[in-house]
Amino acid sequence: MDQVNAGEVAGEREGQDVNEEVNGSTEPVAPAELGNATPGDLLRALPAEAQERGSQFVSAQAMQARLFSVYDAAAAAEDALALVQQQLTLTLNRGYYDADEIESMADQLDSLLALESLDLSEGDLVKGE
Repeated sequence: MDQVNAGEVAGEREGQDVNEEVNGSTEPVAPAELGNATPGDLLRALPAEAQERGSQFVSAQAMQARLFSVYDAAAAAEDALALVQQQLTLTLNRGYYDADEIESMADQLDSLLALESLDLSEGDLVKGE
């Protein structure tokens, strides 16, 4: 019985740590707080938040929490969703991310979503004749 309670407390603490890693408090990050930010912008904010806490690296838990926050937006494009799902899987075996990795991932995510938003049909494409 004590093990179950200890596990529940540990689980609550782990959730709190994730939120602290993301924004320095126990409050979850709301994407609306960043205005009209793209999913890539939300990822790009992580290194700055880490620097405010005195770290040059972003923890895998913070990255995981942020990836979950952009999951719905990424679902708009199949390739973007695949990227987010792949990165979520990779966070399980990672300890931290550096700013360059996050920037690259954010650029790729925004590019995939921008391509999807173009929604060009075959008739819209110019054929070289």
